[in-house]
Amino acid sequence: MWKSVAYKPVVGAVVGLTALSALWAGVAYADPAQDDVASFHELSRQAEQLIETVQAAQLDLDKKLQLQSEADKKHADDLAALDAAQAQLVPRQAAVDHLAAAVYVGGRTEDVYAILTAASPKSLIDKLAIQSVMATTMSDQLKSFRQIEQEAQNIEAASAKSAAEAKAAADAASAVRADVQETQSRLQTQVAVVKTSYAALTPAMQAALGPGAAIPTVGMGGLVPNARVLAAYIIATYPGVQSIGGVRADWLPDHPSGRALDIMIGSDMGLGDAINADIQSQVGRFGVVYTMWRVANHFDHVHITVS
Repeated sequence: MWKSVAYKPVVGAVVGLTALSALWAGVAYADPAQDDVASFHELSRQAEQLIETVQAAQLDLDKKLQLQSEADKKHADDLAALDAAQAQLVPRQAAVDHLAAAVYVGGRTEDVYAILTAASPKSLIDKLAIQSVMATTMSDQLKSFRQIEQEAQNIEAASAKSAAEAKAAADAASAVRADVQETQSRLQTQVAVVKTSYAALTPAMQAALGPGAAIPTVGMGGLVPNARVLAAYIIATYPGVQSIGGVRADWLPDHPSGRALDIMIGSDMGLGDAINADIQSQVGRFGVVYTMWRVANHFDHVHITVS
């Protein structure tokens, strides 16, 4: 009986040691290389998500800037119309002042007053005729003056409204622009982390991942053949590229149709110059329609549209 009792703890200990040994063996023999590759893939995925966030924010900014441009133009047109209306008021104001002065001096228009003060029938007729002309002229001048004055007031009110709308559009664009810049900054940091992670992998791991693995890409599905060939060329030739964007939503058809690439270079303007010049020299090879570089909104990437 004692032997039986003693045997159970020994068996339990052996089982426990066996389980621990298996656990230790698992820890000891876990492949760190696989962890490194998995970590690299996760970092790349995060970078790709940031690229998509930047693209969406940039599209929103483009829309806001368009609205701001339209609001600014409306306000400028309102100001020009107001200037024109006020310019028309100046001569009419002078005419109204002149007629008012004439009436004040003695040009009373009542018929009874004319009859009482006329020296003769002819004088009465002349006076009544003059007073009729003065009354008609003054009435027309006052009517025209009041109409233009009302138009000027309406335009002034419209101008104040369009000024407020232009300011609101500018504020909205400014907020989105700050958003884009902040996200782009995060993306640059993330891309640097991806490249550092890739550089830490062994040559065998890098070869297994394929060329250009350290360059995050989005929107590669749906590219036309020329764009696919061009993307592969950029990846193989320019390892310093931060990322490449292809198919995405846009108000122009180039990206949605799969005919455009955005080659992101960050702040490396020299790299952008080199890529742009290179692609310009090989328009026939890649079917390049046009490139955009160092123009509005294209100082951190080279845009290339192909046929």
